[in-house]
Amino acid sequence: MNRIFFAICLMLYSVNTIAENAGDLLANADALYAQREQSGYIQKAIDEYSRILTIDPKLYDAAWKLSKAYWYLGNHSPKEEKEAIYQKGIDAAKQAVAIAPDRCEGHFWLGVNYALYGETHGMFKALALIDEIKDEMKKAMSIQENCECGGPQRVLGQLYAKAPWFKGGSKSKAIDSLNASLKLCPNDTQSRMFLVDIYLDQGKKELAMEQLNDVLAIEPDPGWIPENKENKMLADKMLAQLQKKK
Repeated sequence: MNRIFFAICLMLYSVNTIAENAGDLLANADALYAQREQSGYIQKAIDEYSRILTIDPKLYDAAWKLSKAYWYLGNHSPKEEKEAIYQKGIDAAKQAVAIAPDRCEGHFWLGVNYALYGETHGMFKALALIDEIKDEMKKAMSIQENCECGGPQRVLGQLYAKAPWFKGGSKSKAIDSLNASLKLCPNDTQSRMFLVDIYLDQGKKELAMEQLNDVLAIEPDPGWIPENKENKMLADKMLAQLQKKK
């Protein structure tokens, strides 16, 4: 009986130790990801999230954050490397969804990486993935409306803006979705930059300039500082060009 009791205690100790170690490693990986705009740090974060999943393959936060890290890496990699990176993002997000299908982040980043994988793979693949992207965004919204700061609404807005009409494309639906995203997350700059593209495409320069000015005035969310910095730089450049054309 004592031997059985000792074995159970040892097993519980091992499980708790693994969980504690994974938690410490996750905090370290998050700190590395926070420095993602510095050279080499995004790969360090990816390596750390991946290592955590070898220790605990069921750690949901490591899986979806790994998918997010691949998204960032793909966005900042040479064209010829993007497809393979987004595929890794898809794989990590699928792992997250398998671990916790009732949480929103896995679905969201699965849809995001699907969308970018489709774009890099070519028009036919992009069209083929539209329904899957929509499904993942709708699942994410049904679980948590404000998942990743209005993320699903933002992705759907961009999807509606780019998709052909026979795949549900609609500029008015795109604007509605992006405004829904901004209602949930007013300090987001990405939805505003997507709106700028739509308004310029429609010849509505004044509305586009309003959004660009808003981007420049917004105090960024601490979790999205590198992305907001990039958007502010682009907004400043676009606004200067539009003002010259007045």
